[in-house]
Amino acid sequence: MVLGVGAHLRYKAKELALSEDVSVSYPFDCCLSQPCDLIPYQEFSKWFLPPFYSLIFLLGLGGNLMVIAILLLDRAPLLGTDIFVFNLAIADILLVVTLPFWAIQAMHGWVFKDFLCKVLGSMLKINFYASALFLICISFERYLSIVYVIRMYNRNKRFIIYTALLVWFVCFLMTVPDFVYLTAEFDSRLNGTSCGLVFPQHRTKMWKIALIIINQVVAFLLPLVAMIYCYFHIILTLLHSKGFRKHRALKVILAVVVAFFLCWSPYHLVQFISTLLQLHLLEKDCQWEDNLDIADIVTTSLGFFHCCLNPLLYAFVGLKFRNKLLMVLRRFGCINQKFWNMHFRASSQSRDSSWSESTDCSNTIF
Repeated sequence: MVLGVGAHLRYKAKELALSEDVSVSYPFDCCLSQPCDLIPYQEFSKWFLPPFYSLIFLLGLGGNLMVIAILLLDRAPLLGTDIFVFNLAIADILLVVTLPFWAIQAMHGWVFKDFLCKVLGSMLKINFYASALFLICISFERYLSIVYVIRMYNRNKRFIIYTALLVWFVCFLMTVPDFVYLTAEFDSRLNGTSCGLVFPQHRTKMWKIALIIINQVVAFLLPLVAMIYCYFHIILTLLHSKGFRKHRALKVILAVVVAFFLCWSPYHLVQFISTLLQLHLLEKDCQWEDNLDIADIVTTSLGFFHCCLNPLLYAFVGLKFRNKLLMVLRRFGCINQKFWNMHFRASSQSRDSSWSESTDCSNTIF
């Protein structure tokens, strides 16, 4: 992975994390004579990352492929939030398909080519940003469609496609430094080759702090603020409206915000502490840094687990998506007519217009 996104490449950048007046290339503790031991980090990553990344890979790939399949097999055109959910699923898939490579690195070192290090590291980072930015797009689309009753994306499909393309382009630009500085090289301290960020020695601290800040702002603060603002106003609108099942809508909205916060806030807290260490605002200590490295591994993995939750939060909990899923299954003969009739009678009692119970209520506001 890349600096500020994955724990098991963090040590590579740590090797150059010295003050600019020190011309050596290995990590220091409080004294300049002894480097910190990387064995605790290495041993923990060997037994923790492979099984956990394998689990995220299987769940994330299966769930997001299901979302894409239902969207493409459904006869209705993609409109509004559907397009953003489609792009979110693509971003999550492209992120999780890189995880087996990092799991292999945790066990055996980087056994692939240097170019593949750059490609996979950059691909992970692009989709790391894309997942966060598409959450912002989904939040604002729901905000406009419910609070202001503006279905602008449905009326202008070209606009939403351009928005999605802009998101991908911005993510690509923000990943250029990763592609430039990602390198696979032999690490004598770990006795193996590793793929990580290696910056010019005189600019190491500047690049590390800059990338951590960008990660925290773009991938956490902006989505969190956007979701809180949009869903707060959506809740107020729903509370003042009538004729829908409010409690279900509010539960889904709460689940979206809480899941994002619980999955990503621990990771960004660890990155914030790492920034304080780089700025020498906290005293460096090998035991402290060992614990921070292990916390980085755990919190990064927890953040990636959010890719598995996205299909549940933005698709499967929605009545409309369940109807789409059943329609596809019915077309392929996977469910019988009796079950379909029972479900249709139950679902016809409520009207839905988007991908969650929160937007299922939007028709009552028109």
